[in-house]
This record gives sequence, C-alpha cells and structure tokens, in this order.
Amino acid sequence: MQAASEWLLHCRILLCFVECIIGNYLLRAIVLRRVFLKKLLLTALGIVTLSSSVALAAPQDKLDVSLQQWNIDGSFDYYLHYQGSSQLLSQVSLPQNQNMSIFSMKYHADDVNYIKFQYGSTSSGNKGTGSDSDWTTQGSNTKTDYGNMDPNGNQKMITLDFGTTISQTNKDKTSIFTGWGRRDTNNQLTNVIYHLEDGVDIGNVSQPNNGSSLNATFQGVHIGIENEHNFNEKLVLISGLSASYLNAKAYGDWENHSPAWTWTDAGNTLGCDMNIGLKYSLNKNTTTELGYYYSYAKMTGGNEVLNQNNGEIDNLSGIDLGYTQRGYYFGLSSKF
Repeated sequence: MQAASEWLLHCRILLCFVECIIGNYLLRAIVLRRVFLKKLLLTALGIVTLSSSVALAAPQDKLDVSLQQWNIDGSFDYYLHYQGSSQLLSQVSLPQNQNMSIFSMKYHADDVNYIKFQYGSTSSGNKGTGSDSDWTTQGSNTKTDYGNMDPNGNQKMITLDFGTTISQTNKDKTSIFTGWGRRDTNNQLTNVIYHLEDGVDIGNVSQPNNGSSLNATFQGVHIGIENEHNFNEKLVLISGLSASYLNAKAYGDWENHSPAWTWTDAGNTLGCDMNIGLKYSLNKNTTTELGYYYSYAKMTGGNEVLNQNNGEIDNLSGIDLGYTQRGYYFGLSSKF
C-alpha cells in the first residue's frame, strides 16, 4: 500500500509539473498573440493614416504653360546722319504690323524661385507700307528723294529668365528676375515706288523686286520686376517692367542701286519692356488672360560699314536704329 501511495504521489507531482509547463506555454502564446494583434493593428492604422495623408495632400503645380496671340503695332527705323552732324541724310521707316503667336513655359523650382522661357514668331507677310527719305543737300531741311515700299517678312522673340519672389501677402506677390532676350525683324523690300528724285516730282516710278532687304537683331541681358494683385479668387491684375542692355545690329542690301549696296550697322543701347493685364481663372488649372505689351529700344551713334561693291568700303558713324512693338494680346494658360 505504501508503494502504491508513493507512486500516486509521484504521478500527481508529474501531472502538476506538466500542467505548469503547458500553462506557461499557453500564457506566452496568449501574450504573443496580443502583442502580434497590437502590432498588426498599429501597422494597419499607420497604412490607413499614410494613405489618407497621400490622398488629402494636393500636389504643388510645377509648370505653367501658356499660348498668346499678340496684335503688334510697331515700327523699325534706320537713320543715317551727316558725319559729325545731327542733320539727317537718310531715313528708312518700316511698319511692323503683324500678329505674333507666343508660347511660354514657367517652371516653379519651389515656392520662391522659377525659370521662365518665352518664344514668339509671326508669319512671313506684309507688315504695312514703309518709306525711304533722303536729304542730300547738307544744311537744308528740304527732302530731295522719297519713295514707298512694302516690308515683307517676320518678327521673332525669345527670352529666358530666372526669377525669385521677394514679397508675398494674401493680395500681392512681387518677384524680381534677370535673364537674356533677343528680338529679330526681317524685311524684304518689295513694291518699291519713288515719287521724288533729286528734288524733282517724278510721279509714281516703280522699281523691280530684286531682293533688297533690311533686317535687324536686338539682343542682350535684362533685369526686371513683376507683380500680381489678387482682386478675388478668380481675377488677378498682373504687371511687369524690365530694362535691357542690348547689342543692336542691322543688315542692309539695296539691290536697286547699280552696283548693289550692302551694309552692316552695329552699336549698343538700352531698351525697356512693359506689360499689364488681367487674368481670370476658368477653373483650378486653366486661366484666360487679356493685356497689353510694349517694347522699345533705340540705338544712337552706331557705326556702319558700307560696301558699295565697286571696290569702295566706307566706315560711317552717326547711325541710329529704333525698334518699337506694342499692342493688345489674348492668351490661355494651364497648370501641370
């Protein structure tokens, strides 16, 4: 009996030991399960929170793209003075009345800095009726030669600017910029008709269209300021002003003279550009724009190399070149 009792006691002790082991494993399993469920819940909440923040965060618009149509009323003028005198010897005035299509891109590197590229071009067509005038009697203001002509060709412009915002409120945003720009005018001189020659009225004497031309380029660096004033969420007043230091060149070819005259004019000058307009938001990403552009530059006291194509080359001074463009424009822009 005593042996049996000892055996039962040992069995109970062994059973208690097994129960303790099993209970310990069960307890650890429950704890691990709770930890796992807690981690799983936190991970799920993190994913939901991240997804919500991504869904709610509005991406910043980086790129503005616009197309504009500019109705240009302009002129390009060439002036030759008597050497060492302010008296005019010759003047050619060519209208520049055309429509220019302008493509613009503005990339916002961040909330403050931006890069802007602009390119514009007209078609090749008639720009209006120009004139050629001479005063060949020195010391006299009497015009001795006069004729009309039609300048046919195109005009181009290109600018690249780097800008930064210097002031911003709920109503106004002001930025300064610097960059480089170029403007070109190409003019084939056609339908040439002279009315006055050597002081004599000759009526209407036409000359052949044999390739005479007068082209010019104005290019250089500029610095400027621009402002946006918000009237409300949809209507914005925009304005800008810039000053330029330009290299001006003109290239002439007068085939109606025998032999033909060719010449190159060069000099430096200052120029200015201004704009003002209204922008109206059609929706979040699209705006329409109506405004006015003005651009002006005039070189004075430039130099000319005249090749008379008969063995004589003249180096002249007292050359002026003027280029004006102005007019209303309409545009449409989108944000990306």
